[in-house]
Amino acid sequence: MKKILIVFAVAMLGLLTWGNAQKPFAGTIKKHSFIEGTDDPNILAQGESESSVTLFGNYTKTVITPQEGFGIITITNGDAKTVTMILDIMGMGKYYSEVPADKIAERLKNTKYEYQKTGEKKTIAGYECDKVNVTATDLETDESSEVVVYISTAINPNPEINFVELPGLAGFPLRIEQKTSVDGTDVTVVDEALEVIPNKKIKVVDFMLPADAQDIKSNPELMKMLGMGDEEDEED
Repeated sequence: MKKILIVFAVAMLGLLTWGNAQKPFAGTIKKHSFIEGTDDPNILAQGESESSVTLFGNYTKTVITPQEGFGIITITNGDAKTVTMILDIMGMGKYYSEVPADKIAERLKNTKYEYQKTGEKKTIAGYECDKVNVTATDLETDESSEVVVYISTAINPNPEINFVELPGLAGFPLRIEQKTSVDGTDVTVVDEALEVIPNKKIKVVDFMLPADAQDIKSNPELMKMLGMGDEEDEED
């Protein structure tokens, strides 16, 4: 009887743990990019853009349309550590290129990332974020670059979602600041979330490769036009 009670208690504990486990965030984040540090309208215009990213757990999908009839969809899979880029070209169809986990690891191995949590907090799009100073150092040249990010662990508490640009940093970045020079003027380029829209209808299937997408390697002319031929040949 005692053994049965113990088994029952363990089973109930498992159910409670499963029931209270944090469900992956599913939704869309609308973002705005802009420039700070100057009043020059010509420089400010160069930094103005809007975009949106769809999330489900450690998956992200970003869609941008740099010009009419040409769309770029970037899908990251933080679980498998892969990146898939899909080009949607009016009159030509959809073409994709995937960067596997080993290629991403190869590109990151010569960069050292250091994260310093400042203790400062900022509320962005209704979410409390922690300020983190990021230093990325090229181990071959010793050159460093710095950015400031504000991360939310409420949206995603895992480092897997940042495996491409901020490897090892836990939390989803809702604001990124990077100092740079535009036309000889020192400015700060900012990418910040405007609105976070939860959506329970978003599922993993929304991040799968479209059935009508073709491998970009099947179209050498398109690869040449995009300047991808040499890089792809080297990887093969």
